[in-house]
Amino acid sequence: MFSVEDRVIYGATGVCEITDIVENELTGVVREYYVLKPVDTDKSVIYVPIDNEKLTSRMRAVPSQKELKSMLNKVKGEQLSWIENNLERNECFHAILNDGDIQQIVVLFRTLHSRFLELSDCGKHLQKADERIYKECSKLLCSEFSSILNLEQSDVLSIILDSVS
Repeated sequence: MFSVEDRVIYGATGVCEITDIVENELTGVVREYYVLKPVDTDKSVIYVPIDNEKLTSRMRAVPSQKELKSMLNKVKGEQLSWIENNLERNECFHAILNDGDIQQIVVLFRTLHSRFLELSDCGKHLQKADERIYKECSKLLCSEFSSILNLEQSDVLSIILDSVS
């Protein structure tokens, strides 16, 4: 169980701080909720029912610097096989993002980055769907890694790419 002021990763939202644990009545049922505030925006608040295992399973503790470095070493050089079918690729990539497994998101980011470089060399671009996922991966990784490493988000992507090459 998490506590107020804990920092967690919540699915594809990224790093959040638990600002409160409250009881609310919705649809006639009183439940306890974690109140999550994404650290990258002042515009949203997320209520996660404590007794909803499906939603609470999307919450995980922010890893330590040591755990982060260990994870980066595990995925060093890994890439996904490129799926030629656009629909299948989009579904696969969205499933990785929605799962929130940061290790797989790093591998996905590296795969998309390699594809981006490959296409750029030929004067081409990523497809729009791939570009959106690439940007979402970048946003998530910057949020999580900058929080763990105490760096500016602008410094994070080069560290990720250097460490997984």
